[in-house]
Amino acid sequence: MNVLMLAEVSAVVVIGGAERVLREQALGLQQRGHRVRVVARAPAGDRLPQVTIGSVVESRYDVSRRNEAAFVLSSVLRSIAALDQARAGHRWDVAVIHQSLGGLGPILCRTRQVGGWIYVCHSLAHEEYRSRTSPGTTSLERARHALNTWVRQWSERVVMRRCRRIVVLSEFMRQRVMESHRLPESRLRIVPGAADPVRFHPPADPSEVRRRLKLPLNKVVLFTVRNLVPRMGLENLVQAIARLGEEGQDLQVLVGGDGVLRSSLEQRIRDLKLTDRVRLLGYVAEQELPLYYQAADLVLMPTQELEGFGLVTVEAMACGTPVLGTPVGAIPEVLARVDPGLIADGTDGAALASALRRILRRFRDQPGEQERLSIKCRALVEEEYNWVRHTDRLEVILREAVE
Repeated sequence: MNVLMLAEVSAVVVIGGAERVLREQALGLQQRGHRVRVVARAPAGDRLPQVTIGSVVESRYDVSRRNEAAFVLSSVLRSIAALDQARAGHRWDVAVIHQSLGGLGPILCRTRQVGGWIYVCHSLAHEEYRSRTSPGTTSLERARHALNTWVRQWSERVVMRRCRRIVVLSEFMRQRVMESHRLPESRLRIVPGAADPVRFHPPADPSEVRRRLKLPLNKVVLFTVRNLVPRMGLENLVQAIARLGEEGQDLQVLVGGDGVLRSSLEQRIRDLKLTDRVRLLGYVAEQELPLYYQAADLVLMPTQELEGFGLVTVEAMACGTPVLGTPVGAIPEVLARVDPGLIADGTDGAALASALRRILRRFRDQPGEQERLSIKCRALVEEEYNWVRHTDRLEVILREAVE
């Protein structure tokens, strides 16, 4: 099949889960003999009109960032022009839209140039926007915020209702899509997120990995990698470590990622006198990410809201590292299959501290318990949460959309 992928993120610059899913889908389908082309909005500051990932070509279009209206209008018009250029005499059998603004113009104006349309919903655009932006304090600011929220919801609904199939990564997202956009259940398909079990694998020698990363050998290492934004629950995590008091004196907590909360998190760590226990690593390079999972005794998912899947969970599990998470979004769907005890009772600092005490005591008081969970985590990724299985399911949906 000729497969076109339309996105607002680049498959080359992997910052979070959306980029990772786009990249793995494109490469996975290409490896199976499909002709894949990605058309994506150029990352800010990157004016390269075309790049390649493996043997997949990514065509890019630049957008105006002068103001919100210019951004939306230029995104719609230039995505259409980029699609026309990428088509160049070919008829695309199927188009896979990864974010609504990247596909809005093409699906409205070039519908008949594609055999079938599919939408991949990582999360709901208007909910993401509400979670990361403040409504403001003035009437004008609140009105602008409400308008931006509505536009995102409207554009996503317009795109979804014109697609033959909607792909979601979890049961949680399936329910949210049906509730928010009133779509029939028959058009939705669950294709769980995944990890690469070759790239993410248990370490031969955990101590050697810690030496390589210059981490202490005599401490319990907890690791999380998140965008430093409010919905990720990192303030609650810092509060939880403070609540552990002396019980947490042998912990080394590592927080990977960057974002708007960095300075406030640094201040909170200083205020709570946790500088010897909690370290902000900043951006963790792709090649180093498996090492941090391997070095950790436990990976944390302290999410406060909106976790459409959480690739961090299955990447850590692929490395044989148990994950402790909050009862938010799709996190319980995955962790309950390993052990319900890995799910905290809530999202606040007290609930996270209680969950940490419980699981760390299990590791300490029950010999072999950490290893048992490690083996179960790895097995679940090998059987279920890997990109081969993901691509198998996606390929079936592509054929459904075309036929």
